[in-house]
Amino acid sequence: MVFGIEHKVKSHRTGRRRKKGGQKMPVAPWIVITLVSVLVASGLTWGFVALLRSGCSGDVYRVTVAAAPSVFGSLGDAAQEWEREQPELNGECVGVEVTEVSAADASRGITGSWNAMSFGKRPIAWAPDAQVWASWMTSSEATAGYVSSEPVALGEAGSVLAVAESTATELGWIGGEPPTWAEVVSAATAGDISLAAANPRSSTEGLVALLNASSDGAGGFSQEASDAYAAAIEAGSSAADGEGLKNAYIEAADASQVMTMLDYQVEDFNSTSDSADPLVPVTPSGSTVSAVASYMVLGGAAWVSETDAQIADMFGEYVAGQVSSGAFSDPELKPIDDAAAALGQATPEAVGAAVRAWQSGAQDLNVLFLLDWSSAVMEEHVEYEGDTVEAGIAAVRVAVDMIGEMEPTWRAGLWEYGVGAGDDVNWRSVAESAEMSGDAKSGLTQTLYDLSEEAVFEGGAPLYDSLVAAYADMNANLVEGAANVIVVLTNSGEDTASLPTVGETAEALASMAGSATVYTVGFGEANAENLTQLAAATGGEFLPAPSEGGVLGAIAPA
Repeated sequence: MVFGIEHKVKSHRTGRRRKKGGQKMPVAPWIVITLVSVLVASGLTWGFVALLRSGCSGDVYRVTVAAAPSVFGSLGDAAQEWEREQPELNGECVGVEVTEVSAADASRGITGSWNAMSFGKRPIAWAPDAQVWASWMTSSEATAGYVSSEPVALGEAGSVLAVAESTATELGWIGGEPPTWAEVVSAATAGDISLAAANPRSSTEGLVALLNASSDGAGGFSQEASDAYAAAIEAGSSAADGEGLKNAYIEAADASQVMTMLDYQVEDFNSTSDSADPLVPVTPSGSTVSAVASYMVLGGAAWVSETDAQIADMFGEYVAGQVSSGAFSDPELKPIDDAAAALGQATPEAVGAAVRAWQSGAQDLNVLFLLDWSSAVMEEHVEYEGDTVEAGIAAVRVAVDMIGEMEPTWRAGLWEYGVGAGDDVNWRSVAESAEMSGDAKSGLTQTLYDLSEEAVFEGGAPLYDSLVAAYADMNANLVEGAANVIVVLTNSGEDTASLPTVGETAEALASMAGSATVYTVGFGEANAENLTQLAAATGGEFLPAPSEGGVLGAIAPA
């Protein structure tokens, strides 16, 4: 699959993490104490009170802003500074809470089902690290009204090719005229380089590279250029994001590999690498799209109230003033001279055409989640997305995260197992397989949330019988042309409730000779040896549960 998701568990976060921002006390406690003492001594305590609460009263009412990792810290700083000015609406103190959400995750959540468990409250405003995400989101008639304000351009990062200095020198890409995208693709086709691309549906670096590579040179989309780029990636490699590309590059130690990245990602790589052959950023001539970070207020969705939107607009005006005065800065962004031109680099039509062309060449995925809901899943705690939670809750959150990342044409269903789960068996179907678009994605996500509130089944974890039954059902209902997989989510792997042993179960799976593949995801103290044996019997893999998502990248077809 072109732009297949890397078969490793990776974080979606890239670039320098700058978590300076956040909702903190506007004035340091020691400053407050000192100031109070001085004011009391001078008989001006009333002035201090007026200073702290002028123009509004009561607790601060905050609305949520979802910000990409690269701008999260800077916007958090701006939010603190704004609150120090005590903004008010109708006499009430207001502010914003900035939460860190990748642009890809946010765009899926805004137009589909917002994953509040992973990403916090639904946002009133959005700050992606590239305006083209908003262009993609508004490229369809159904979501065209999801942005209700003029975006504020925050800064930009350049879309580049990360090339080993020795390779760039050999190809004449340093010191002279940079290559065009057509020449880059030709070099990849000829075998002079190996082109490695980040996935445009899960990373900003991949999306802006796709738009530049498939451009018709006049701000539109070229199917011919898109096909050539896709062929070059098919001959090369791909990963979920720039972080995945860098990890693969280090592992392969191949100087001929050329990667799609943002300029600051190349800088980050070189700053942490002691390689004698550093990466250099090469910007193909004719590239017109950069990663323009922006701030915008959302509209058209039921959760955005008029009052909340007004508060988000007020913060947007404050940020715009900070940008124009030079007070707003971010270490990963360069200032923008012409904000209107930067925000209009790619039309929604061109972005939509490019992404849809890519999707049309991708293999679909059909997933059956097999969730362990025996009592053991609530007896062990694990870490997930910064929280310490029961293994069963972590398993639910992994499934929800995977569903959120699925393409609209992919399918998913849900089974659970535990002693007595079915009428006369230890498993049951909770949700029938359905395409993950619109209501179906929201419905399956809600089903998982609802399930997490239900009592677990007392007794052992009858994995073996349940897996054989699920495998037989999947093979009887294969989706033609798709990768059909079963994802087992458990913290066990040992089964005293089923009659066969793990070895006999593995033999049974292998003898069924189906086209489905089993991936076992083990949480906490799960028996990795048993889970590996079961997955391997079908050509699948055992995956230790990650600490913050990424499982879909290990099972998506490549």
